[in-house]
Amino acid sequence: MKAKLSMLCSKQSNGSYFAVCPEIKGCFTQGDTYEDACSNLLELVELTISEELTPNEREEILRTESIIFSEFEVAV
Repeated sequence: MKAKLSMLCSKQSNGSYFAVCPEIKGCFTQGDTYEDACSNLLELVELTISEELTPNEREEILRTESIIFSEFEVAV
C-alpha cells in the first residue's frame, strides 16, 4: 500500500537541512544535503509506520486527504 504524506524541509544556517513529516508526531530528521534529509525522512517514516504506530494510528495517517501549506511573516 502507498500513501502520500508531506515533507517540510528547511536549510539551516550551518548549511545542513532539517526535514519533518507533519502527519507523524515527532517524525523529523536532518542531513548534510537536501537529498540526505529527504532520504533520511523517508526511511524514518517507513520505519515509524511499520514498527511504532498502532494499527489505528497508522489508519488515521493513511486517511489524510489534503495538506495545506502556507508561509507568513511575523514581526520580531
